[in-house]
Amino acid sequence: MGGGKWMGWWGHLGAPKQRGIAIYSLSPYEQRAFAGALHQAVFNTFRRVTGQIFYIGVPVGLAYTVFTWGKENHHWRLTKAGHAYYEGSTREH
Repeated sequence: MGGGKWMGWWGHLGAPKQRGIAIYSLSPYEQRAFAGALHQAVFNTFRRVTGQIFYIGVPVGLAYTVFTWGKENHHWRLTKAGHAYYEGSTREH
């Protein structure tokens, strides 16, 4: 039996009875597990997004500005004015 003294079976290991311990619990019918979950999710998401807006918004805005400028510049270079502007700056080696 190990150790020279038998302690008892599982759950009854020979310890003195516990006294002065109060255990409280709620019935599963009384609990509201998701009380306010949707409300908290909306405001928590808003708080987290506003905290990250400068880290995401500034690079995205800068990339969009460069993209639209490049697109407009490309279309302008395909026009008569664009061809005339770059007509004299061709390199011939």
